[in-house]
Amino acid sequence: MNILVIDDEPDICLSLSGFLRRLGHRVETAENGAEGLKAFHSEEFDLIITDIRMPVMDGIELLKRIKTIERSPVDVIVFTGHGDMENAIKALQYGAFDYLHKPVNVKELAITLERSAEYTKLRNNYKNLKAEFNVKVNEAIHTCRGEAERLREAYLDEIGLGELYIFSDGMRQVLSQSEKYSSDRNIPVLVEGESGTGKELISRYIHHFNPDSSLAPFVAINCGAFTESLIESELFGHEKGAYTGATRTGRKGKLEAAHGGSIFLDEIGEMPLNLQVKLLRVLEEKKLYRVGGVKEIPIDIRIICATNSDLKTAVKNKTFRLDLYYRISVGNIRIPPLRARREAILPFAQRFASRAFARHGKVFNNFSPEAETFLKHYQWPGNVRQIKNVMDRLALFKSNGFIDLQDLAFIDDIDSVPGVDSRDTNKQTSIDELALPEQELNLENLNRKIISMALKKFNGNQTKTASFLGMTRRRLQGRMKKWDL
Repeated sequence: MNILVIDDEPDICLSLSGFLRRLGHRVETAENGAEGLKAFHSEEFDLIITDIRMPVMDGIELLKRIKTIERSPVDVIVFTGHGDMENAIKALQYGAFDYLHKPVNVKELAITLERSAEYTKLRNNYKNLKAEFNVKVNEAIHTCRGEAERLREAYLDEIGLGELYIFSDGMRQVLSQSEKYSSDRNIPVLVEGESGTGKELISRYIHHFNPDSSLAPFVAINCGAFTESLIESELFGHEKGAYTGATRTGRKGKLEAAHGGSIFLDEIGEMPLNLQVKLLRVLEEKKLYRVGGVKEIPIDIRIICATNSDLKTAVKNKTFRLDLYYRISVGNIRIPPLRARREAILPFAQRFASRAFARHGKVFNNFSPEAETFLKHYQWPGNVRQIKNVMDRLALFKSNGFIDLQDLAFIDDIDSVPGVDSRDTNKQTSIDELALPEQELNLENLNRKIISMALKKFNGNQTKTASFLGMTRRRLQGRMKKWDL
């Protein structure tokens, strides 16, 4: 061990240090507490042996200061004269390992050193084991967190909420509303918003946020996806032989299948008027008849409807019942379009790109500054769904994970974004060779003439003409229609 011996009597220091060196220890000495503290700051010791009564700084004060220093712990053994038990007890209270009476009995000192060495070894082993334990615990925590996150993502994907990302205050308010409506299954909710804003995601969130409903069925049906003759059977079910083509055993409808859970009626505005009457009765009486049936079937369901059309206008046009509108819109949520929450556009693009590239075994890196500018300023008429579809397409065709503006050239009206030019910068033009006429130039007529010449050059092929002029095919068609080319 590396030992520091502190005593104001030189003979004691000399005899103790000699004895300790013969036992194989390395020893430094100091003649008072102040010098001992200085030595302790400059070197690491495994053990300090000090007298209590010394000039300048006594052993008690030295012990107190040593124990306040934040570094590896060190044992302190104090010497005290017979009859000075008060100081000895005080030293133990301040953290001394042990005390010995003067004159020092070397046999007792040797035994105390062995105990100190054993204690130090145990302390170091504990420290190492604790460090190893902490490492293992942190590794386990990291593994568990990763597994928990994986399971969470898998669960969210399974219940249809894997793509519910919240990046704006507007959507945080939507979620807050959804949570409140979720608490009462008897309140029908109407979710309004443009196509692609995530109406079904919010509807699923309303259903699953309530712990009592999270394991109950969530049944979705698009009212505009069926003919008028089929949607009634889809919603209400039918008895055997109810109509030509009906199953032999009969079948439950979507409303009955959602018993105990939630029914999501997407595009509710497309529901035929005669079925609107039947749905209103189901909402009010909590009972239904299957097609061709005479038995009333009780149901317990939460009704969530969604529309991207203006139902108030439909009511005025008498294509949607006023009483049903008021009944399904007791709870009302309006999802803002993506262009109204532009701070969410780039995070959506990054999240969708990361997941899409990962599905193809690729790594998404980033967008170029020009691509970011376009993403943030494009109108996104298809909202969140359109961003996802764009990233899915890029992940399929891109060999690397860096997306530039040219990679987005397939998006309709890309050149409509101010300050964005999707044309290949490597294309060479002879613009510098053009000379302006002396008289006034009509730019509209010039553009018309250029497009007309380009169409003639490529025998009316719109794709080649658009590529040659550095514009989208849709934009070319718009110009052609405007000028009747």
